Amino acid sequence: MTSSDERVAVEMGRALLALHRAGIQVRLAPVALSGRASARIVAGPSARRNRAACPRSASGVGDSPLAALYAAVERMNERAGTIVVQLD
Repeated sequence: MTSSDERVAVEMGRALLALHRAGIQVRLAPVALSGRASARIVAGPSARRNRAACPRSASGVGDSPLAALYAAVERMNERAGTIVVQLD
């Protein structure tokens, strides 16, 4: 494993841990025709948020699973009008 692969793995772990702590479920899938990845995040049963103010789900597409995950989180935060999950 190269150092860049290791950094991507560490960042993916941080992102998934932040989503897990917020009570959000993540579904990642490859897009076979384009070689990209898609992510869908859905509020789990233990989500700590106001259900009326925040969207129930969001999806994103990216060149890698990490990029797709970040796109989905960014879209959820934009739709909510607040930071539901902070990824830094």
